[in-house]
Amino acid sequence: PPPPPPPPPPPPPPPPPPPPATTEATLAKMSSLAAICFAVGSQKLLLNIRHEMVDRAKAAPGALSVSLSIYGCAYIAVCFVAGDNPPSFLFDAIPEGMGRRVGGFLLWVHVAVSYAINSQAFCSSIDRVVGLRVKVFGWEKMHRVRWAILTALVSMLSYLIANGIPFFKDLVALCGAATSIPLTLLIPAIFYRRIQGVPLFFPTLHSKYSFVLVLFSMALMVIGLIGAIGSIDVDWSNKTGPFACH
Repeated sequence: PPPPPPPPPPPPPPPPPPPPATTEATLAKMSSLAAICFAVGSQKLLLNIRHEMVDRAKAAPGALSVSLSIYGCAYIAVCFVAGDNPPSFLFDAIPEGMGRRVGGFLLWVHVAVSYAINSQAFCSSIDRVVGLRVKVFGWEKMHRVRWAILTALVSMLSYLIANGIPFFKDLVALCGAATSIPLTLLIPAIFYRRIQGVPLFFPTLHSKYSFVLVLFSMALMVIGLIGAIGSIDVDWSNKTGPFACH
């Protein structure tokens, strides 16, 4: 009998996905800047650490140098290990299995502890500014009731925001642009200029650096907000809407 015919050649590999549109790519880059600001925004905690030091003048510069060096080296190491095409959410690089479950649990602990710390400070500030000034029905004396209502409202607002934006990278970018940039860069520069008694939006010879920081912070905040909000709108249109599982 004649030999069997050779097997058909394998199908060609699928074509690479088309590059994102120019607008979407630009928004993604702007959103990434805001996400980086969120990541480095925790450096404001160094002021709290400096406050607890016995000799701030001598210990603070060394501690700041060591902490920033460690953080910078860790950031560079992650960039090198991630490779040329890392996922947008670095957690997705962990394969399925027990390691991914452990990583998910540690990520949950990180988010829970961060929320507990920040919500306590946020609610305490609101209570001092607003709660104690309300003199209706003895509201200023009902400390526990006032605190319970305030924390419940903040928890509900946090739930709505987190589920209304079911994309981790977009939510991080929005938090970075709306909170980390003002708290870490813009507000300290504004307070410094107010203490120095110089015009806020007019440079002087002795305040040129803080003036540049104010302009840079405002520009970075606007760019981050545009990128984060634009990326959220794109993902809502192309992936899934608010309060959906993604």
